[in-house]
Amino acid sequence: MTAPSATLEVPFGRVGPVLIRPLSLEQDIALLHDWLNRDYARFWGLQGQSLAQVHANFSGTLAQPGSEVLIGELAATGERKFMFESYDMRFDRMSPYLGARPGDRGFHVFLGPPEPPLPAAAYYTLQGLAAWIFRDPEVQRLVGEPDVRNHKVLVRLAQAGFSFGRVIHMPHKTAILTYLSRVDFERMQGSPPPPAPVKPPLRGLRLAYHLGISRVGRRLGFIAC
Repeated sequence: MTAPSATLEVPFGRVGPVLIRPLSLEQDIALLHDWLNRDYARFWGLQGQSLAQVHANFSGTLAQPGSEVLIGELAATGERKFMFESYDMRFDRMSPYLGARPGDRGFHVFLGPPEPPLPAAAYYTLQGLAAWIFRDPEVQRLVGEPDVRNHKVLVRLAQAGFSFGRVIHMPHKTAILTYLSRVDFERMQGSPPPPAPVKPPLRGLRLAYHLGISRVGRRLGFIAC
């Protein structure tokens, strides 16, 4: 079998294609440091960290077996628009919480500042992420664990065809499992972005309940690495 290319060009709506390529610590880390110190990046937990600390964080990610970090840049201009991580869930420290099964692959995604705004940027970013990871024929399902308070991301995941599972109480966050199967990805390929859901999957009393459970569990020592 031919090895996948080190880059992948994917559609990105009306702005033209995006090139997905491996992260270059030398070329990209200063930009990621800027992105991750912005207010909307608070769910990544890297705000206030120095350039050296962010560099060390991504160096550690790249050193983990089966992990990779990718950058999406506009093919026409080279302007970087998003970053995502793809990782083998068997080697992740949070694997006991995720209930992974054969064919699962973990991911984290981060969109750069919308300056200027790009139509349906989140939808096309998630489609590009999935296109990259599903190049591996052994991967049958993407699994993510976004923070339950990150309403904007949850809505965009639902718009991109992801489904939601149980809430998990982790040492550093309260998350909800989210999935995209290979079948659902292939079904949506080439389709324009559907309307975004009006509401996130977790809200109101149910959201407050799970956040309360996490607070009490951490305070009593029931939720720990």
